[in-house]
Amino acid sequence: MGKLLKAVLLAFISLMIVTVSGLYLFRHAIVEAIISDQLRQRGFPLQSIEIPDVSFNSLQLQEIAAGKNSEFRLKRLQIAWNFQDLLAGKPVSVLISGLQVTIDLTDGAFNFNIPQSQMPAAQLKISIPWLPELDLSDAAIYLRTAAGDITLALSGHIGAIQSGKQEIHLSAATAAAFFQATTIFKAAFDLQGNLQGKAIVSEGKLDLPEAKIANFSSETSFTFLALQPQQILTNTALSGIQLLQKAGTFASELSFDEISLSGELQRSSDAMLGDVDFRIVDGQVTADTLKLEQLAVSIPVQIKFDPSSLQMELREPGRVTLGAIHTGYPLQIRDFQGLSIDRADLELAKDTHGFKLKHTVSILPANLTLQDERSGSKLPKVQIHPGTISLNGELEADEKYRGTLAISDAAVHLPSQVQASDISVVLHLNDQEDDEVASFAIGRLHHLAPEPLFAAMSFTGAIRDIAKSGEPAVYSLAFSGGVPGLDYFKLTGNYAADTGKGKLKAEIVPLSFLPGALQPGDLLPPLAELQDVSGKINAYAKLRWDKNGVQSSGAEFEIRDLSLTRETLKLSDLNVLLNLDNLIALSSARHQSITIRRIDSGIPLENVLISYHIEGTTPPRLAIQKAQFSVINGMVSLVPTIIDPAAAQTDILLRIEDIDLETFFNLIKIEGLAGSGQLDGQIPITLKDNVLTVTNGHLAARSPGILRFKSDKASKMLSAAGKEMNLLLQAVQEFHYTELSLNLDKSDLHDLVVKLSVLGNNPNVKNGQPFRLNIKLETDIDKILQTINQGYNLSHEILRGSFILR
Repeated sequence: MGKLLKAVLLAFISLMIVTVSGLYLFRHAIVEAIISDQLRQRGFPLQSIEIPDVSFNSLQLQEIAAGKNSEFRLKRLQIAWNFQDLLAGKPVSVLISGLQVTIDLTDGAFNFNIPQSQMPAAQLKISIPWLPELDLSDAAIYLRTAAGDITLALSGHIGAIQSGKQEIHLSAATAAAFFQATTIFKAAFDLQGNLQGKAIVSEGKLDLPEAKIANFSSETSFTFLALQPQQILTNTALSGIQLLQKAGTFASELSFDEISLSGELQRSSDAMLGDVDFRIVDGQVTADTLKLEQLAVSIPVQIKFDPSSLQMELREPGRVTLGAIHTGYPLQIRDFQGLSIDRADLELAKDTHGFKLKHTVSILPANLTLQDERSGSKLPKVQIHPGTISLNGELEADEKYRGTLAISDAAVHLPSQVQASDISVVLHLNDQEDDEVASFAIGRLHHLAPEPLFAAMSFTGAIRDIAKSGEPAVYSLAFSGGVPGLDYFKLTGNYAADTGKGKLKAEIVPLSFLPGALQPGDLLPPLAELQDVSGKINAYAKLRWDKNGVQSSGAEFEIRDLSLTRETLKLSDLNVLLNLDNLIALSSARHQSITIRRIDSGIPLENVLISYHIEGTTPPRLAIQKAQFSVINGMVSLVPTIIDPAAAQTDILLRIEDIDLETFFNLIKIEGLAGSGQLDGQIPITLKDNVLTVTNGHLAARSPGILRFKSDKASKMLSAAGKEMNLLLQAVQEFHYTELSLNLDKSDLHDLVVKLSVLGNNPNVKNGQPFRLNIKLETDIDKILQTINQGYNLSHEILRGSFILR
């Protein structure tokens, strides 16, 4: 048994000697095979290598070339060690000189592979060994990119262990046609995970077509205890920044004189706390036609983070200031000085399902003015108080963002002293508990003039998604408002997002006026002069559209049994019905109507009837099919005519039938003039440039009658005129006429001129000898004509205004 054990032991010793001898004899080939395999795994097949020395305490390699095109080169690698030191945990010594690596990062040409670890994740352990004592010189990495070639020159050393610490000093100089920077990393660490150091970036610049930075630098110092960060200080500054982007015809450019980020973080208990300041100085932003000048940003942030969460909030309000805004359009933004960020809370937390983001942001924009620089604009300047804008929301892994955007305490000041105040908007972004998507309100819409045109109003509204669950969204709008206690205006509509179909309806609900109750002056103060108003008014307009545009539109306006008094005017039973069948090309069906039982302002008009329609031309034209009224026991009617707002002038013809002569003379108020008979005729009227003219208007008595004129004033004035004049005055006191006519003329420079011509006699004067009288009269009849002119101008402006709105 002893002999057998000796033989086995001798054989084992012999095998070990042979093995060691073989390894030593073939050490160069073994080392070369190992190096070749490692380089091949990284995409660099070995081409050549020199191994001057392989011993029990050193390894020396030189002139290594690898890669298809010698992308990997190493002039010299020397590794030295001592077995006793290794057993004591001390590192090896490594000298690297002349390392050159070329890596192609262009699309489809990446030539560097990183081997994947075969160790299961559960078996990976973190340990902190001493680093090799390294001396790195004359090393470079060449990167080929689509933007150009980059050279990364590396040098530095890792020192020997001194006082239980090891120091690192590495530098990297990056150079390229479009980029350069110098980076220095200094640190000292020990085996307990204590690390203190600094990273410095200097002389940096970037020059790409889409991004340019004239200079950037950064300095960050850090302290770790047991691999846990204790303090981090950083100061990063960029200057001369320019960012360019172009997509089709859209182009944007951002330029900043300076961007800086500085801060300090320190450990408190199990979390890192600190302050960070972000600043932008003198920025310019151009996006297509929009241009922002002298942009400045200051955001002071407080940060807290631990392994499972990150929290950020403002230490004090942030500021964004602007010098000027140019839009490139007639509508410009003026006097906007920026905004204040009152709150910006952000929390990023990690749980079993992943990360969850929560935020609360509140900003207060400064007041601004919207100015329309087009000449003749109806809204040349609008002043806006944006109020407070807030955004609250959260985002969880694999879920949609949920949030609420709210605007409160906003106001808009329109021209003519119209102001909307206490404006609020709430927009729900996937967070609504019901189907409400948005809600909005105008707390007060009022006219600030001493004599306001309308009473103060308020409005509320909401948008809801009324589609069934899982179906494409269908949005429903409901908006209403009015004066306190009476919401008389409503706006409703629907819109289907998938089909693009929608409809909208604006409505004034039926308003019932009664003396002692609701009066027009309660809604429109200028109408307070209207007294004892009774009747009903309602109106609506509607619109339908789809992806191809407006499909149909229409409107209706109705007044029923409206009666009122105003000073000397009294109106009874006004009825109006207007149905518009197209709002885009304004038009209506025939036989729209206006009727008034009686209107009396000193000249009573009765049984007023107007039948008309609107022709859908460009611009629209008003076609009056029939217009008539009773006056002074007769009838006045308008020959069918068309009012064209594009025409230089409009000619209309008034027909007069069966007007009582005595009532007519009472109307024109000539002292002492009376008579009997009936008048017929016509009055041609021309309307041009808001001026009414009459040419050759003619009224004539349809049968003989009596004309009486007796005036003490006239007798006294003409008493010395002679015998013939006295006979004339006697004759007209009881003048039996066979012919009587009135000729009317009015130029644009003179008042109405009425010439009375009569043929007849007085049986008691000169034996009833007939003679003709021609008398020029001054009358009040042009009041009627002025009323006609005002009505024409109103319809003309309405039609022209509708054309402009299109």
